[in-house]
Amino acid sequence: MIKLNLNNLLLAGLCSLLFSGCFVQKDDDTIKIGVVLGLSGKYSTLGVDEKNGIVLAFNQIDYRVNKKKVELIIKDDKQDTTTNQNAINELIKNDVKILIANATSSMTKVSLDITSKHNDVFQISPTASSSQFSNKEDNFFRVQTAYSPKHFNNLIALIKEHKAQRIFLIGDKNNKTYLNDFLHIFDEDKNIHYEAVIDSHLSYEEIFKKVKNADFIIQVQNSTDAASLIQYLRIHKNNTPILSSGWAKNKEFIENSGRWANGIYFISSDYINNKDENYQNFANEFYKIYKHKPNSFNIHGYQAARVIIDALQNGNEKLEDIKNFIIKKEHFNIAGNKLSFNKYGDIKNQYYIFEVQNNKFERIK
Repeated sequence: MIKLNLNNLLLAGLCSLLFSGCFVQKDDDTIKIGVVLGLSGKYSTLGVDEKNGIVLAFNQIDYRVNKKKVELIIKDDKQDTTTNQNAINELIKNDVKILIANATSSMTKVSLDITSKHNDVFQISPTASSSQFSNKEDNFFRVQTAYSPKHFNNLIALIKEHKAQRIFLIGDKNNKTYLNDFLHIFDEDKNIHYEAVIDSHLSYEEIFKKVKNADFIIQVQNSTDAASLIQYLRIHKNNTPILSSGWAKNKEFIENSGRWANGIYFISSDYINNKDENYQNFANEFYKIYKHKPNSFNIHGYQAARVIIDALQNGNEKLEDIKNFIIKKEHFNIAGNKLSFNKYGDIKNQYYIFEVQNNKFERIK
C-alpha cells in the first residue's frame, strides 16, 4: 500500500513537471529586439525622444507578437564609439537578431561596421540620414530620408531665390557624417558655392565674426544650440537668412528662440497630417503616457518600431523575410506620415522647406 502511494506520488510529480513545463517561456517563444540610442550626453534628447516612441509602439501590442513574447533590450551608446561597439557586440552575442540603432549617423556607422559582418542581423535606424548609407544592398533600413543631391531641390531653389553667393555652414564637426551631407548641395549645382564650414563649438563671438559677410547660413545643430546661436546673431543685428536642419525642428526650438524663431527656415522630410486618424490615435496614446504632444523624433522612433512590428505580425522573423516584407509592401502610413521604401531600404520621401511663421512651422516648398 505504501509502495503504491509512493509510486503514485512519483507519477504525479513527474506529470506536474511535464505539465508545468508547457508554460515555461522558452527561448524560441521570445523575440529579442535590441535598441541602441544615445540616452545620455550632449545629444541625448534625440535618443530619449526616439526611445519613448519605440516603447509606446511595443506597449500597444503588450510586448507580444503571434503568441510570442517580445523582449526589448535597451542600451545607451553614450554617443561614444567604444561604448556603442560594446553594446552592439553584447546584443549579438546574446543572439539578438533585430536592432533599432542608432539615433545619429555617426553612431549608426559604428554599428554598421559590426552588423554588416553578420548575415542574420537586421538593423533599422529612426533618424540616420547620411547619404553614406544609401543605395547599398545590405541589412540596414531607416525611416529618415537621406540627405542627398536629388532630395535638395527645394533647398537649392530657396538659396537661388535669395541670390546667395556667400554661404556658410555651421555644425558639430564631431558629427561629420551628418554635417558633410549638406555639402552635397554644392555638388548638385556648380553655380552655388560655400565659403566655409564653421565648427559650432567655437564661441558665439567667433562665429559671429566669421559669418559677418554671409548672405545665407545653413545651420546643422540640435534645437537648443540652434536657438541659442540664432538669438545671439539676431540680438547682435545679424539678420542673414538662416536655414536649420530637421534636427532642430521641434517645439523646443520655438520656445527657446522666442520672437527670433520667426523667419527661420527648416529642411525636413517630416510632413505630418495632424488631421489623419492614424496620427490622432498615436498622439492621444502618446499623451496619455508622456503628458506632452509627440515631436518628430518621438514619431521616428515609433515608426521604426511599427515597421518591425508589422513585419513580425505577418510572420516574418528572419532577416531576409523582414527585408522582403518591407520592400514588397513599400508604403507604410504610420502616425500620419506616409513612408515609402525603395529596394535598398532607403526612404523615397522628398525634403520640404518650412518657415517659422507666427511661431508655427509652415511648409513653403
